[in-house]
Amino acid sequence: MEKIDFSPLKGTLDHIAWQLVTLVAICGLAYIIAFILLRVIKVPSQLAHYISTAVLLAAFYYSFVNGYIPGIQSAQ
Repeated sequence: MEKIDFSPLKGTLDHIAWQLVTLVAICGLAYIIAFILLRVIKVPSQLAHYISTAVLLAAFYYSFVNGYIPGIQSAQ
């Protein structure tokens, strides 16, 4: 039985995995920074969570549309 060479796939999968890690890091940092800033200006905790979640979703959408999808297409 012949060995199959998966080395061309390794580079592509590494690129996609790196983009996914970056996407999660950007979204997590956006939430944390927004929450800390809102708490510093004395916004109630529950409202700070809601607004931070909106910031997280906006960062996720922007990062996914402008970074992750074009990156996948360029990796092919």
